[in-house]
Amino acid sequence: MTVTVSGEVVGLKSIAAYYFGLDINTNVTKQEAEEALQQVLAVWKPVLVANKNLVDYIFLLSLEFAQSHDLPMQIHTGFGDRGLNLRLSNPLYLHNVLEDKRFAKCRIVYLDFGLAIPKLSVHGMISAVKDLLEQAPLNKVMFSTDAYAFPELFYLGAKNAREVVFTVLRDSCIDGDITVSEAVEVAKDLFARNSINFYKIAN
Repeated sequence: MTVTVSGEVVGLKSIAAYYFGLDINTNVTKQEAEEALQQVLAVWKPVLVANKNLVDYIFLLSLEFAQSHDLPMQIHTGFGDRGLNLRLSNPLYLHNVLEDKRFAKCRIVYLDFGLAIPKLSVHGMISAVKDLLEQAPLNKVMFSTDAYAFPELFYLGAKNAREVVFTVLRDSCIDGDITVSEAVEVAKDLFARNSINFYKIAN
């Protein structure tokens, strides 16, 4: 099968966590996936995919596709839709995938602070971003509102994110962890440059 990718496609997104979690079976076969698909199609009505072999196979196939086209792949982790098993959506379950040499060149080790902003309290948002910037490389963290359904969420997410990041970086300057000029560069990275570089978006 030959597939072309439009220049407007900047990445893929997986919501495998919504179904059976992130304990992906990296050894699932095409035959097992085809048998699973037949079971799903036999229902003959719109349903959630209820077979782990099929979900895992599509996940792995998507990673291979992303890697072959030099596209990043977002992998949902943590909180999500109703029915999601929070324990199984822990990103630690991705260990087998991350250790699989087939996917060594995939650009997937990035994260954003969507959901925490704007849905937590002010204290909660500040605490979440502080913890994130304390543990993750600053060039691998991106801004996101995780907004959906209501347009107000996009506005509140952007507004709160600016205020929260300012507070966190200001405190870091006061504590002597970074300089003001470094804080300015970090803000540019979080809100723009990291995403531009990751998704290879032309300026």
